[in-house]
Amino acid sequence: MKKTAKKGAVAEAPKAKPAPRAEGISKRDIAPLRKKLLEERDKLMKAVRQKQERDIEVGQEVGDEADQATSSQEKEMLFELSDNERVMLDQIEGSLRKMEKNAYGLCESCQKPIAKARILAVPYARYCIQCQGTAESASV
Repeated sequence: MKKTAKKGAVAEAPKAKPAPRAEGISKRDIAPLRKKLLEERDKLMKAVRQKQERDIEVGQEVGDEADQATSSQEKEMLFELSDNERVMLDQIEGSLRKMEKNAYGLCESCQKPIAKARILAVPYARYCIQCQGTAESASV
């Protein structure tokens, strides 16, 4: 049966569809993400230990000036990598603490859920993509 509009009724304008919202992570996503973060933390810790052992070995070697210059460059590179790894470890530890406090997956800036695709790609992400872009452009 066809429905007809009543006489004198005002026709409603079609409703606009709301813009798609970024979907945050669900509680069932947390366990695999926690496992991934713990594995990444363990891998970084192992790499840092290996680099420290290499630093000790390199520090014990004595050579000519060219060898010492090369050794110095290697130490600078290892220091830089260690700094980057330290930052990543801090981010991973922060994410694990957020999981314990049920605050994981929320942007630290706007407090909105971080898109699930972003969290799955970067499980230690602190900001949603918009706030991350703002933070990066402000630091340039």
